[in-house]
Amino acid sequence: MQDRILVAWAVLLGVAASAVAVSVLVARRQARVLAAPLEDLSQHCRAVTEGDLTARAAPSSIAEIDQVANTHNEMLHTLSELLRHERDFTSNVSHQLRTPIAGLQLALEEGLRHDDTRLRPAMTEALATTLRLHHTVEELLRLSRPRDRAPTSAGTMPAAALVREVRERWHGLFALDGRRLECDVGEVPSDVRVAGRPVTEVLGILLDNARVHGQGTVEVMVRDLEDALAFDVSDEGRIEGEASRLFDRGHTESGSGTGIGLALARDLAAAVGGRLSLTSNVPATFTLLVPVRRDDNQRGA
Repeated sequence: MQDRILVAWAVLLGVAASAVAVSVLVARRQARVLAAPLEDLSQHCRAVTEGDLTARAAPSSIAEIDQVANTHNEMLHTLSELLRHERDFTSNVSHQLRTPIAGLQLALEEGLRHDDTRLRPAMTEALATTLRLHHTVEELLRLSRPRDRAPTSAGTMPAAALVREVRERWHGLFALDGRRLECDVGEVPSDVRVAGRPVTEVLGILLDNARVHGQGTVEVMVRDLEDALAFDVSDEGRIEGEASRLFDRGHTESGSGTGIGLALARDLAAAVGGRLSLTSNVPATFTLLVPVRRDDNQRGA
């Protein structure tokens, strides 16, 4: 009887061991079946993260994973179409603006060749405005290309010259409103250079914002921070509401305007490795921090 019991237990243990082994083998095979499409989906997601919007997840034999993959592919298709439309719009606007701007510039240059003292000042100012508009279009087009956002050394200019150009452009507009524009570069060395056009565009946006929404005298102060320059643009007004929302595209505190200016200024600052922030609500003060480039010739002298 004891031998029979031991044999029965041995048989039961053998059956149990066999059942466990079969279960492990089936579970491992099922895990491989489930993991393969998930790993494939993960690889496609990684490719999309690296910028390949043409990657598409392949179908599998599992309905639930196929549903996730289809949703993933549909999302990518929608994003690709949106990005394509935005790129096409940017290219079309750029092309359509370049041609009339170039034509207007040529017409003004031709008009300046004639000796008409009455029209010369107005045509000179119109030509300068046209050139600025041309540079603005080029800068916005460059900003729309993610791989072409880094400024080159050829696009830099001395900080003092940049502030002087900004003052010449804006002091007349503030004077028409009965307001003053004061600019001070402080003790910034003459060999300090910054990304010219992007910084000019950001300062222009801030000055236009101060002119429309600000009050009193507007000041542009430049501070030397060794590896960076700080451009402080302030007026005698005040800013209400949450400072963090000022740079949200489409947000405007006064209810007027499009709410694009400050968001664009922030993007332009980031494109050159800088940062734009609100540093004071009263008086309203925005600070633009931008990296600097030293003139090697002047520094060596």
